[in-house]
Formats: sequence, structure tokens, C-alpha cells
Amino acid sequence: MKTIIAALFALSFFSCNNSKTETSPADTVTKKGTSDTLHTITADSASEEYAYITGIEKTHDSIFIKADYVQFFNGPDVLKEAQKRHRADTSFDKDGKIQDVFVPDDYFIVNDDKQLRTLYLPGSTGITMDTEIAGEKTKNINTYAYFRQHFKNSLFKLMVKNNVVTAVKEVFLP
Repeated sequence: MKTIIAALFALSFFSCNNSKTETSPADTVTKKGTSDTLHTITADSASEEYAYITGIEKTHDSIFIKADYVQFFNGPDVLKEAQKRHRADTSFDKDGKIQDVFVPDDYFIVNDDKQLRTLYLPGSTGITMDTEIAGEKTKNINTYAYFRQHFKNSLFKLMVKNNVVTAVKEVFLP
């Protein structure tokens, strides 16, 4: 019980930090004022993060998830990223010459930073689980109860704002 209270105290202490934090260029909006001077305004925006959920902890009425952020590539950059890391597949012709360089299933996941992040998951957060993974006959999959039972080994796209998850969407991987 003392550890739970200490953890909650530490969490509330760190969430109330008023020190200046760095912002990324995507979080900065430049606005031209009436006197032609530039004013920089920091936008409090959510970030989109791909992650594997490694655990869910419920403490009293609060839910926390452990998220392992990854980089998810698909589309035109997938082959370039896989080649950069020497993880693209190759096929050879009968003479042993490279016939094709490709990425299976047209997606590539990189986990360079294995740091686990503890994020708060409010009960009102929208959860979208994939019907192709669950199966067409499965009902009530977009609920916390279903998510809690089926989060392992799935990739999720999280919308995160100030360490609070505002949306959860399961990513279908063929």
C-alpha cells in the first residue's frame, strides 16, 4: 500500500513540473503580428505514436499502460529504411544474381529505443480494435475489457498528449 501511495505521489509530482521543456519544430507555430514582428506560440498538440503495449496496470480507478514506442514504416519509405538497416529481403535468379529487393508485407518496424513509457489511459479513451484480427463474428471489441485481454503481440497507434492517451487504435499487420 505504501508503494502505491509513493508511486502516485511521484507521478503527481512529475506531472506538475513547471520547468521549461523543449518543443519540436512540429509543436511550434509562427504567427505574424500587427507590427511585423514574429511571435512564437507553442501548440499543445497530441503526438501519434506507434507502440507495443507490454502491460496494463489498474490502480484504484486509474489505468496505466506500459508502451514500447517503435517506428512503423510503410509506403514509399519502407524499402529505403529496411535497406539502411540491412534488413531488406532479396530474391535471386537461377544464376545467383539479385532479381529483387523487397520488404515482406510492405511494412517495416524498428525498435531502436526500448524504453518503456508509463502512460495514463482515461476510462473515456476511445479504443478501436481491428475486426480482421478479432474475426468478423466477434462482438464488442472496441471496449477496454476486450483490449485488456487482447493487447499482447499487437501493434497500436496511440494519440498521446502530456503522457495521457487520448486514442488507441490497433494496427492490422498481415
